[in-house]
Amino acid sequence: MPNLGEIDRGLKDFQRRTAAAVFHRLYEQARSTHRFLVADEVGLGKTLIARSVIARTLHHLWDRVDRIDIMYICSNADIARQNIKRLNVLGDEGKTLPTRITLLPIMLRDLNKNRINFISFTPGTSFDLKSHLGVAPERMLLYWLLKDIWHFSGTAPMNVFQGTSGTKRFRQQLKYFPDNNRIDRTLAKEFRKTIREHVREERDNGEWTLRERFDWLCQEYRRSDSRITREARTERSAFVGKLRSLLAETCVRMLEPDLVILDEFQRFKHLLSGEDDASVLARKLFEYSDGLTAVRVLLLSATPYKMYTLSDESDDEDHYRDFIDTLGFLFRDKRKVEKFADLLREYRYELLRFNDQSPDRLESIKSDIQKSLRRVMARTERLAVTDDRAGMLTQVEPKDVELLATDILAYVELQSIARELDMPNTIEYWKSSSYLLNFMEDYKLKRTFHDALDGEGKTEVITRALSKVQHLLLSWDDIEAYEALDPRNARLRGLIKQVIDTKMWQLLWLPPSLPYYELDGPFSNHIHAQITKRLIFSSWRVVPKVVSTILSYEAERQAVKLFEPAALNTEDERERRGHTLLLRIAVSNDRPTGMPVLALMYPSISLARRYDPLSLARKFGNGEPPTLKQLQGIIWEDISKGLEALAMPTDESRVDEQWYWAAPILLDRHHYPKATQEWFGQSDLEGQWAGEGSSGEDAWYEHVDRARQLLNGELTLGRPPDDLAEVLTLFALGGPGVCALRALDRFTGPTLASHAGARNAAGRIGWAFRSLYNRIEVTALLRGLKQTEPYWRRVLEYGAEGCLQSVLDEYVHILKDSLGLVGEEPEEMVEDIAEAIQTALTVRAAALAVDDIRAGNGGVTVQTHRLPSRFAMPFGQGRDEESGDTAASRAQKVREAFNSPFWPFVVTSTSIGQEGLDFHWYCHAIVHWNLPANPVDLEQREGRVHRYKGHAVRKNIASQYGHHAMRSRDKDPWFAMLDEGRKDRQKGENDLVPYWIYPIEGGARIERYVPSLPLTRDRQLIDALRRSLAVYRLVFGQPRQDDLVEYLIKHVPKERLDELVGRLKINLSP
Repeated sequence: MPNLGEIDRGLKDFQRRTAAAVFHRLYEQARSTHRFLVADEVGLGKTLIARSVIARTLHHLWDRVDRIDIMYICSNADIARQNIKRLNVLGDEGKTLPTRITLLPIMLRDLNKNRINFISFTPGTSFDLKSHLGVAPERMLLYWLLKDIWHFSGTAPMNVFQGTSGTKRFRQQLKYFPDNNRIDRTLAKEFRKTIREHVREERDNGEWTLRERFDWLCQEYRRSDSRITREARTERSAFVGKLRSLLAETCVRMLEPDLVILDEFQRFKHLLSGEDDASVLARKLFEYSDGLTAVRVLLLSATPYKMYTLSDESDDEDHYRDFIDTLGFLFRDKRKVEKFADLLREYRYELLRFNDQSPDRLESIKSDIQKSLRRVMARTERLAVTDDRAGMLTQVEPKDVELLATDILAYVELQSIARELDMPNTIEYWKSSSYLLNFMEDYKLKRTFHDALDGEGKTEVITRALSKVQHLLLSWDDIEAYEALDPRNARLRGLIKQVIDTKMWQLLWLPPSLPYYELDGPFSNHIHAQITKRLIFSSWRVVPKVVSTILSYEAERQAVKLFEPAALNTEDERERRGHTLLLRIAVSNDRPTGMPVLALMYPSISLARRYDPLSLARKFGNGEPPTLKQLQGIIWEDISKGLEALAMPTDESRVDEQWYWAAPILLDRHHYPKATQEWFGQSDLEGQWAGEGSSGEDAWYEHVDRARQLLNGELTLGRPPDDLAEVLTLFALGGPGVCALRALDRFTGPTLASHAGARNAAGRIGWAFRSLYNRIEVTALLRGLKQTEPYWRRVLEYGAEGCLQSVLDEYVHILKDSLGLVGEEPEEMVEDIAEAIQTALTVRAAALAVDDIRAGNGGVTVQTHRLPSRFAMPFGQGRDEESGDTAASRAQKVREAFNSPFWPFVVTSTSIGQEGLDFHWYCHAIVHWNLPANPVDLEQREGRVHRYKGHAVRKNIASQYGHHAMRSRDKDPWFAMLDEGRKDRQKGENDLVPYWIYPIEGGARIERYVPSLPLTRDRQLIDALRRSLAVYRLVFGQPRQDDLVEYLIKHVPKERLDELVGRLKINLSP
């Protein structure tokens, strides 16, 4: 039985209230609803609420039924696998099942022997199966199930079920399938019955039976190398699809669902009310009853129906129809739906006739609507916490948007080209982007331009026009000369002022919200409340390319020129710089030459435990963070004494710089001998330490072997350098391996001295930092800022200046939440955290195509180059610079890197496909490059960065309670500060404060940027959207919402409208 108290303690108070209300509606009230929708805003923890509902359901049913089946359905297989693990409240005791219902026979084995089954699958792979071959394990299962029914033999049946798999591999796996997968006998028996009944029905109807179709296919596929006709391939897909469908029906009949959870169900809403086979099959689950118990259905979605539609949108996107259909599924009673629709009509009528009279009648209808909805749904909104619904939002005026003469001239030149191409309407393009002909892809303007160059008629005209332009085209010569580029766009110019001219490019990570000591170097030059990442939304696909390329080019250019003022950006020069890796793992004259680099990545227990900057700041800082210099002095003094205790034979005749890398290992051997020997004794230490990054680096194995020789007393060192204690102090404060180990220990709980897994994970994080510090622009940046040699020492200084420990502590704290690791075993936790940090640190630059367009006597030449984009990146565009990954495979990596403290600092995206994604961990600034069409989309965009423990919240919490963290004994300073914020909140506030909302005077805010040009309609449009944003909730559940909003704004005085919004707000929070 799950521990309900422990599960609920992991919830915030409003989540607990929702879970209790849902369970009461589903099970306890006299007339149970059987179906309930949790429609909490994005990021408020609907999965955690579902977890609590599951635990309550298990307690409720434990003594009532013999077997409990919990089913979780969502549209994405990866999310299904992730969330079923979170929802399984029994851990290893709960049987979890696959994402394809057709694989149930080999996963459940003896269905009725399991007390509890957790079943997770996706609709697309479990219900909608016709005319699809599925995956190889499904076809292998069908082969053996049918073989038991039809008793066939030979290779032809194998060929039929082979599908697109390779012949040799498929047959080998098919041969051993029964040995490796025990097929549930009960399900096999039921499937035999289903097949025979289906064949009998086909025969009675005079149709071609499944068996006859199979025999025909076996003839067509009698040889594996047969030439297969299109008809045969189509028939095979249909045949296998039908078998999969029949197997799915059988599996559904065998299931006895007690609770079905539909997550983000709006993505497969057709299954709730459709009449196709897939919908009918799904509804058998949603309507299951065995006479004693009936299934309950819990729906989860922040956007369960289209929240707002414009009058010119299609019927398929209609808010009203969508809303009524959803209520139809929840109410399960047409009369209740019709009665509710009558209420909505009456509400609209009263709104339209409202002028200056009392809103009492409207308020009464609103109460009836609210009462009806509360029976079947609950919704918590974070912005409802504040009276003005602004939360922490502030609009920043576009003072940096400056239109220059060169921008106008570029527009005139663009128009001259566009007119020749019969496409003169380019004003919106020009307002949004510069260098359009260089960057555009898949635009009609660009295609027409290419067609004109390739054709006969307009080549000369275009050549002449291009030869005259001076401001329209990007000069590749300027790029190769590393010249500063004129943005040629007012919006882009303003963005450059905000993120480039402020020298954000000098930071490899954002400053920590809670620095344990005063930041130094380039990190000390930024205003704490303001520095954050930027998330940019644009309507045009060209904008992410232009913004990412220009910003990244400028960041790289300034970094490289900081160290090498005369640097060039030619292909040869880039290749030369790319080969100059300063943190190399190499062997020279049979001797490893990069041992200090190994020390950078070495997770030293002694340095991590004895010289924790947080502990030292608490001890010596008197509640305030000390300076870096003060902290270094404290650590230096203690390390100097500690080095004297090392019993190590030395050759005093020479100074030996090997001590720089050897000392951390020797300190560990002295203080933690058992743990050190065990860690170095791992047979695959080289691979565990570096992970996949060590592949192809044979020298790395020699470096690790050298460290083992030291540990085993096989090396004799010379006299320690005079600055050894100073260097070890830098390792303690800025060494990636040490800081990573300390962060994992602080937030995941393993004991450093005995947990090899934590050290392996920290070592891999250290290796990922090596990748970061070896980048061309990073190497130039660090050397340009300060001429410390060797470079590995400069790396340590930079890490100390930027309080790397505090950065990683904050990052690991939020990764526990974002990865859903709370409650996980420490061994699993450190692996997942290390993998996430590695991904963020090693995401490769996007290689974005740029056309070099030149006009001359020989005509126009177009040559495509690629520019790296790392400081700023497009979301969902651009291939990997090195591996050639597609845009689809990059999107998740880019988002993970953006949700880290490291580059990219700017991500630009279109609004398409961003629903449900969060970007808030290190960003509280949203830029509406182009405004959305309606207020809901505006709110949805801004919701991407206004979430649980967001960057602005953490900054304000640290600003308000940092002194408490410095005096607290809590190992986790963030727990201490957030808990203090929770205790200090006002009476009546729930846990949305301080975890989602925490504004303070002069603190960080969710910043809304609308970089609109002066005298353009964008200035009026944002004002209109802001007015609509306040009013659109009044038209909840109404058809033609935009017309009604416009009517109310036009006919109802603003003061009365504000009153109306307050009094008619529908509150569905429990």
